[in-house]
Amino acid sequence: MRVISEWTYKSLRVQVMQMTGRYVLKLEDTLLEQTFKFRDGQITDLDHLRNILTDHFYDECISRFNNMRSSQDALFSAEEDTFEFDEII
Repeated sequence: MRVISEWTYKSLRVQVMQMTGRYVLKLEDTLLEQTFKFRDGQITDLDHLRNILTDHFYDECISRFNNMRSSQDALFSAEEDTFEFDEII
């Protein structure tokens, strides 16, 4: 699999990879990522993929990242609620 293109959209880092006719779209926002895989023939070339990526698609991805971040934060806040400091005399 090789990276064939990279760009940014707002806070997202977008990367397109290709391997034997298959395309993979990866979006990253800080420590989180979303990956979309396409079957052979769904995407004809890089221009085709870039043309179908709409602002609406990106906005949905950003919303999904916000939900993912909230879920991740909830993991640590639950852990912090049970944390107790050692008593110092």
